[in-house]
Amino acid sequence: MTTLAEARESYYTLSGKASDAVRQLGFAGIAVIWVFKSETRGAVSVPDALLLPGLLTVAGLFLDLLQYVFATVLWSTFIRRRERAGTLPGDLITAPPSINWPANTCFYLKIALILAAYVGIGLYLRGLVAR
Repeated sequence: MTTLAEARESYYTLSGKASDAVRQLGFAGIAVIWVFKSETRGAVSVPDALLLPGLLTVAGLFLDLLQYVFATVLWSTFIRRRERAGTLPGDLITAPPSINWPANTCFYLKIALILAAYVGIGLYLRGLVAR
């Protein structure tokens, strides 16, 4: 058995670790794609098959940033409004459940995009091995 507070703390810990892992995978995905770039007369190009995985990776990393920007702005706005209404630091408050929806949406989308990018990278690498 566990308490709600313990379950929430586990969620925060695990989602934070998932975000860290996805961020690292995003940077690693860009590095893998960069390995297969070519350069002709100073112009760098990436194989066509890696363009979509590269775009998905960048979009995933952007959503990683957006997740924290949304959470920061929404929570700081909520807290400021409560302070202006006279709520004291030790008072119990209830936040609307919808306050986390934008950040949670970014969280799940960034995971999906990075996973999709890795599928594309994997298919590209499989094609190289099959040659």
